[in-house]
Amino acid sequence: MVSFRPFRELMKKRGITTYYLRNKCQQYNLGNKTLERLMHDESVSTNTIDALCQIFGCEVTEIMEILPDTPNDETAD
Repeated sequence: MVSFRPFRELMKKRGITTYYLRNKCQQYNLGNKTLERLMHDESVSTNTIDALCQIFGCEVTEIMEILPDTPNDETAD
């Protein structure tokens, strides 16, 4: 599972809001739906990941992390 927890922590640490990302970083085309997806650990494009790395001047690992999937009870043997 992909988690954007590092991105949310980076935003908090640097004092950057979703308002700033939507309105001050328009060249990167970060809309409401994209930011909502990031806040809920939903899929986003690699272009979005690249844009966030450019905005924050950071590496991908500071934006996202890969966590092990938790098995569903329905698929357990």
